[in-house]
Amino acid sequence: MLERPDDSICDGDPVNDLIDLCALIEERRTQILERWTRRIAEEHADKELSRAELRDHMPGFLEEMRTALSTAEDDDSRPAESAGKCASTDHGAQRLRVGFDLIEVVHEYQLLTECILDEIEAMGRGVSTRAFRRVLRVLDAGRAAAVAAYVARRDDELRRAHSQHVAFIAHELRTPMMTASMVSAALCQNARPEDEWALNLLTRNLTTLRDLLDQVLIADRLTGQVPLTREPLDVRQLIEEAVADIRPAAKRRQVDVLADLAEALPVHGDRRLLRSAVNNLLRNAVKFTHEGKAVEIRATRPEDAIRIEIEDHCGGLPTGNPQELFTPFVQRGKDRTGFGLGLAIVKQAAEAHGGKVSVRNLPGRGCVFALELPAGGE
Repeated sequence: MLERPDDSICDGDPVNDLIDLCALIEERRTQILERWTRRIAEEHADKELSRAELRDHMPGFLEEMRTALSTAEDDDSRPAESAGKCASTDHGAQRLRVGFDLIEVVHEYQLLTECILDEIEAMGRGVSTRAFRRVLRVLDAGRAAAVAAYVARRDDELRRAHSQHVAFIAHELRTPMMTASMVSAALCQNARPEDEWALNLLTRNLTTLRDLLDQVLIADRLTGQVPLTREPLDVRQLIEEAVADIRPAAKRRQVDVLADLAEALPVHGDRRLLRSAVNNLLRNAVKFTHEGKAVEIRATRPEDAIRIEIEDHCGGLPTGNPQELFTPFVQRGKDRTGFGLGLAIVKQAAEAHGGKVSVRNLPGRGCVFALELPAGGE
């Protein structure tokens, strides 16, 4: 029975006849939990869970509710609506592990509300609407925290399963691709002049497949939130390796690659991700630079940062928001080869290292992509 603080359903002092919800939860917690556990067990008999697994963190949630109700209503040090989140967060994650679905998790908190109301009715006295609203706020906060934890854990498990699937497929693809590359290289050594065009085409396409596979794996690693493998690195060495890798493709397009690098460019980062970021920027620049022009790569160390700039001669960016270029699968140039993952990988790799990437348009000439990273590792 819910009553106004100044109302009463009994004789005597109206206020003193109202139930103290804080005392109720403290004194009748065992009965509330027993009633709730029994109902949960009946609804989930098929799960064959132990009593401890059924209760999980609910005793802690009720204790947090009691603590919230014990504070004065005008005490903002711990608002009632924020109480219960700790136990409920753990409870939501546990419910996913033991096989509850999301609707069942939400229903648990409704059952707990009904069990508290059953105890109130059993006492045959009223309760202030203001106090019960505080109980409902705690229950709502607990329900929201449990749902958020359940969804976060579920999504993490789905991402891990997806990453494992992608890694398995990549592993299966790498072996035949390496074999094909080795055979192609062997054939090129003894190729007849009339066969060179076909072998060159084969080699280029195998290289493209390898690059695309690497991009997909790197993108999946970034979106899967795999921890970085940090080590002291010299960005100058990474850039020199990337330049060496891109020169054959640049030569085919009659594009020069010019490098102007500072002597020391130390960072503390993930070699594979940073190498991929530099490779993607260079590959993108060579891909869109006009024949007979040059790609210029500069690396400097302004203050506590490493700044890498790659300037191309693509004629300028197309109209639109340049930042959209860093969105996965967005391709705004005429050449639509690839997955549109390269610049997205650069952005994600930069941000994973606490850095950033940007692009500056040079209308009628080209554009400059800039990758900035925190310096370190000396």
